[in-house]
Amino acid sequence: MRPEQKRAWFIVGVFAAALTGFLVLTPLVGARPAFAAFGVFGFGGFASLLFRRQRDSEEVSMDERDRLIAERATLAGGMLSYLVFVLACMIPWFVRMFGRDQTVSIGDLRISIHVLPLIVLCGGITFFVVRAIAILVGYSIRGARNGED
Repeated sequence: MRPEQKRAWFIVGVFAAALTGFLVLTPLVGARPAFAAFGVFGFGGFASLLFRRQRDSEEVSMDERDRLIAERATLAGGMLSYLVFVLACMIPWFVRMFGRDQTVSIGDLRISIHVLPLIVLCGGITFFVVRAIAILVGYSIRGARNGED
């Protein structure tokens, strides 16, 4: 099994443990304190340290296929997380838009629902600007390697 696969399985396992902890704690202490179970997900950060190529190993750490799979997985994760972000902002906006109470409560904080589409707009702008900068940096690094401007 490739190191990237081992890291992925580890992260899925840590997420399953966090989700199980949340589901077990919710009936006992309530949903709000049970979210603390997702703190276990922080252990997913150790995946890169636990599953890496040994220094004396002759195994190639990543080939072109591994890079392509990782690139597509990163793209899928980023796009799905942005979709969840958009839905989390736009569903409350749409539901509350026609009602009298046009605010959303987050704990003790109350914000106008009209801010939610602006948050989505800022997220979209950030995505396109970061993508453009990454493309420019990528081509400048590649050009510097190839002796191009």
